[in-house]
Amino acid sequence: MIYKNSKQALLKEGLIKKCPVDWKVIKNLIKRSYRDLETAKRNIEDDEECAYNYAYNAMLRAGLALMTSYGFRPEIKDKHLTIVRFTSSILGDKFKRLINTYDFMRRKRHRFIYEPDIPCSRKEAEDALKIAKEFVKIIHNLIKEKNPQKEFGF
Repeated sequence: MIYKNSKQALLKEGLIKKCPVDWKVIKNLIKRSYRDLETAKRNIEDDEECAYNYAYNAMLRAGLALMTSYGFRPEIKDKHLTIVRFTSSILGDKFKRLINTYDFMRRKRHRFIYEPDIPCSRKEAEDALKIAKEFVKIIHNLIKEKNPQKEFGF
């Protein structure tokens, strides 16, 4: 589901708070996103759920990097959903399919944690990795556009 929220609406709801833009943190989150993608790829043969979770984590960290680049952090309540909603507010309708998939992955990952008998197929893991790669690349490029003089070193 695409979320039609603005940063101001998320602030008003108490879901985000302002924070300093910290390029070291942003760089580390993006680098970790790429490492999560590699970990997902390595695990796809042996553990589809693990691969799916790492693909999701890559998206989560990239979304958090995007938030931080705008000077915001999620509050304690509903952190994962807040990152999805914030990312949706930045990416907008152009990336509706991507945001909807990210939100679906968030909910599916939640079910893996609390309903351990939920299966994850090889195709689901492969699709999750594919969408996560696209998402991380888009976020990485957006952050580079915001501050082109920053190098991420990879």
